[in-house]
Amino acid sequence: MHRHNFVSLMVAATVGFGGIAGVARADQAMDQLASDANKSIMVAEVAVDQARIAIENGKQLVAVIPADSPLMSEVKQMLMAAAENWSIAVDSLSGAKESASKISTASNIEVAKDYKLLAQVNSRVALSGAKVVQTSLLFVDAVAGNKGEALDIIRMAMQDSLAATSQVQFNYERVKALILGKYSN
Repeated sequence: MHRHNFVSLMVAATVGFGGIAGVARADQAMDQLASDANKSIMVAEVAVDQARIAIENGKQLVAVIPADSPLMSEVKQMLMAAAENWSIAVDSLSGAKESASKISTASNIEVAKDYKLLAQVNSRVALSGAKVVQTSLLFVDAVAGNKGEALDIIRMAMQDSLAATSQVQFNYERVKALILGKYSN
């Protein structure tokens, strides 16, 4: 009789500890997902902060450029691209943080992985938008500083930045649609 109780107790303990260990592993996995998402967010935050500084400097530089400068229309285009991408960068960074905050409270590991993925792709959109802002304001800096030799290089860099941003945004939309499709069935 005691032997049966002992065996039952051992089975219960093993199942109980196994369950506890399983919960601990799940918690560790959730923590790792959150950590990975937060690393992406930190990189994007640095780029957004650098873009914010570039904007502040750019405000002063625009005042230096003569209104009748032959490059003023191009400066305005660059500033419009900067403004649009600034908004995208800030919104995407916010979306990344929101997604990352949901990882630890996700109902299961698969949902947590999807939140991590959303946080990472949002971070990449924020990063690419911030890079467009920085490149735009490099152009303004070059015009204000009469650095004509740098303008062609910056124009090419801007085209590359815009193309990269477009691709990153396309990827974000695709990932978002795939995740929504996964849960809408």
